[in-house]
Amino acid sequence: MKLATTTGDFLYYDLTPAEVIRCFEGTGFRYLDCNFYNENYPDSPLLGDDWMAQARDAAKAAEQLGFTFVQAHSPDYNCLSMKADHESGLLATIRSIEACDYLGIKNIVVHGGFGYRYPEERDKFFEKLRDFFRKLFPAMEKYGVNVLIENGAENNSGRRCFFMTAADMTDFIDYVGHPLLHACWDVGHANMRGTNQYDDICKLGSELYAVHIQDNFGAYDEHFAPFMGTLNLDAIMQGLLEIDYSGYFTFEACNILRPADAWPHIRQEFMGSMPNRLIRPSLELKRKAIGLLFEIGKYILESYDCFEE
Repeated sequence: MKLATTTGDFLYYDLTPAEVIRCFEGTGFRYLDCNFYNENYPDSPLLGDDWMAQARDAAKAAEQLGFTFVQAHSPDYNCLSMKADHESGLLATIRSIEACDYLGIKNIVVHGGFGYRYPEERDKFFEKLRDFFRKLFPAMEKYGVNVLIENGAENNSGRRCFFMTAADMTDFIDYVGHPLLHACWDVGHANMRGTNQYDDICKLGSELYAVHIQDNFGAYDEHFAPFMGTLNLDAIMQGLLEIDYSGYFTFEACNILRPADAWPHIRQEFMGSMPNRLIRPSLELKRKAIGLLFEIGKYILESYDCFEE
């Protein structure tokens, strides 16, 4: 199994996509998850006229430095919300799929949206969400990109019918019946629900195309590194090996070091006579933390004799 991590690791440093790629030099990582999550907002480059420019710059930097993009995360967009800007949300999602084609990425995670009570309105949720994914089919088929649904947790979305279990996910995949629709399992979200992750991973089986590896203490979606919370790593690893998982062991542990304003916890600023100097860790300190994240991942995989360069 090969290690990957998200470009969202350096989200809070106001860097260009190419500069973000360069931040991974010397960390050990060679495989990257391209994070478009924060690209759905007014004046976002992804919604502008030259929207592919950042992808071109990122691709050039990756080629120069020997990195490979292996999966992606689509922009934040609740397709089931009455208040959402559906025109920009759908456009940003479709463009992220097209950018995947340019970057050589075959799998992109797309959140399913929420707005229906779980579990009593699950059928209505399935129907409305299928209608949304059908709008993505032309881009998925044109570019040969798999769209992956992701599991959630009540503490993120309330009981508003985000996918909660592996059974929810496989039922929906069967319901839609498209060969390019599959699953990503977020182990941190599952940890918030206290589920048996070995069972869920085995339930997903061949539908599992990607994972998000992150830890927490079971109450909030904290996106810590493994061993910083209560995540049962043995259950996860044994499940992945049981199903012969062939994807990447991809971190979404962006908060291994946190700036003050990183969701879900806010660190209060001090209102003193001098400017605050410790709002966020320095870029160099964060790069060293990402290097530690790689070593943590390597230790996990080597413990089960499945680490691959």
